Amino acid sequence: MDGTGGDPVEAMVRLDRLPAVQRDLILRHLGLVLTGSMKQEVWHRIRANAELEQCSRERVDRAWVYFEPVPAKARALKPRPKSTTISEVCGGLFLASLFLFPVGVMVKAVLAQGSLVSMISCLSMLTFGSAAAWHIALWDHKRRRRLAKEGEYGYRRSHVRPPKRGFADHVERTFDYYFFKYTPDPETRDEWLSETAGIRRSLRNEVARIYRESSVREGAVNWLIRFMVRDVRQHWIKGLPLEPEEIHAVGTPFKARCTVLCLFSAVATGMVLTTALQQAPITTVGCVLLAVVTGRFAIPLWLKVHSERRRYSEEDREREGILAAREAEYERWSAKLKKLMPTDTEMENWLNADKTLILDEALKHHRLAWHEVTTHALLPTPDRPCKSSSVKNGPWRHSKYEIRVFLVTNDGVREVTAGLDFERARWHRNERDNYRFDALSSVQVEIKSARRYTLNITLTNGPTKSIPVSDTPVLDSGDEEPQTEASDINLDAAGFSHTLRILEGMAAEGRPWFERATDPPPTYVSDSHQSGLQQDVEDSPPPPNDTVRTEQSPHPLPVRAARELSALAHP
Repeated sequence: MDGTGGDPVEAMVRLDRLPAVQRDLILRHLGLVLTGSMKQEVWHRIRANAELEQCSRERVDRAWVYFEPVPAKARALKPRPKSTTISEVCGGLFLASLFLFPVGVMVKAVLAQGSLVSMISCLSMLTFGSAAAWHIALWDHKRRRRLAKEGEYGYRRSHVRPPKRGFADHVERTFDYYFFKYTPDPETRDEWLSETAGIRRSLRNEVARIYRESSVREGAVNWLIRFMVRDVRQHWIKGLPLEPEEIHAVGTPFKARCTVLCLFSAVATGMVLTTALQQAPITTVGCVLLAVVTGRFAIPLWLKVHSERRRYSEEDREREGILAAREAEYERWSAKLKKLMPTDTEMENWLNADKTLILDEALKHHRLAWHEVTTHALLPTPDRPCKSSSVKNGPWRHSKYEIRVFLVTNDGVREVTAGLDFERARWHRNERDNYRFDALSSVQVEIKSARRYTLNITLTNGPTKSIPVSDTPVLDSGDEEPQTEASDINLDAAGFSHTLRILEGMAAEGRPWFERATDPPPTYVSDSHQSGLQQDVEDSPPPPNDTVRTEQSPHPLPVRAARELSALAHP
């Protein structure tokens, strides 16, 4: 490069001995400053390194982790507070005492007879009556739980979708997606989706309720949604109950046992009343009337109190088990993300490899050698909709890109656009265009905010192309972010400054700008060093064809230093 006639092969051998980090950076730099056959040789090395780097370090299995939001911590819905009030409990106690008082009077009258039959009838009435009351209370509790579960599943009201673009809408769409994805059998997908519609609504409402009031990003609960859907899938495969009438079903044996106990209790009560009427008919009639009236209000009230107490206890135990399972899944998922999370440097290297290979494909498509390209520009922009993420004070990375390649040659400009799926390391060519220098009419940058830049390119024979250069996702707060160093980093990462300089120069002057950018400027040397510098030039051998063009410095510098500075200033 310095014009001394050194062998470039020896320099490349020494370059290969360097560590990979320094070698790759130097190769990338040489790809910009070299010309001729040496530039082509360096390009082959750059392309080979890109092919090795593109899917290195398990990129396909790890790149998606970069765009995963920080998972929200595990939560579970707390039990609904008991609906019974203190006044209801006190009223129930009062009514219960009024109900038990006449029963006690009748039992005392029967026991006063002193016969064995009366004692057995009283004991049977109390025993079978208590057992029958317990079974009736449990049966009523299951009925209440079933009705409440049907309400959660939305069976008792019409289903209304939540507002668009809200948190609840995202949760519902995510549930729909994973229920469709995790179908146990694709052949029975319609049956699966139909029979799980109720539990899907119930789980959606639960997630939306426990996370809506907190500052949780939409994707932060996806891990929990996947866990819930997999759990429902396991219940489906194992044949476990999912519907309310299955979860809180009252079995036939239980119903038969309850019926038998009620019959025995009724027979024993009839025997007690018969004996009591013989001993004290007026008192017995009064006690029966009082027991019927108080029982009419006491029994429903105590069934409600019993059901609420039991419901709260059951839901609290269920919540403990559910929360423990979700916390275990949260720890597993967080550990997996931490293990697979790529660094920002790895993301940058993978993107550079993609851009290099896309550039190579553009060269092959236009049948251009690398040394025939005077200058080039790569403009990666996000291809919405896509996932986006960034580290602190770092550039935004996107799961999908639209890569624009501008190849500037002696004949004009070749433009190639490719759609890149960054997570899968795949791309496809979308469009291509060719135009002369004088066909570029105007280049305009539209600045909507600190995070939104749009590059408008207008050709003389075509419409204006609008390219969103920097489209940083809006924060959850919705506040506009002022121009900061992070905004400049995003523009630099997109190659905006370099691309804009090239396009603006061609739009303003056309081919004269190109010729001035590629040809060395006239030489200006100070008078005091004119003779010495001229002697150095005459004594030095002519530069080979594969070295860069050089220009003499306007300052009194040796020729070698002037050439090195020229290579850096005019690649």
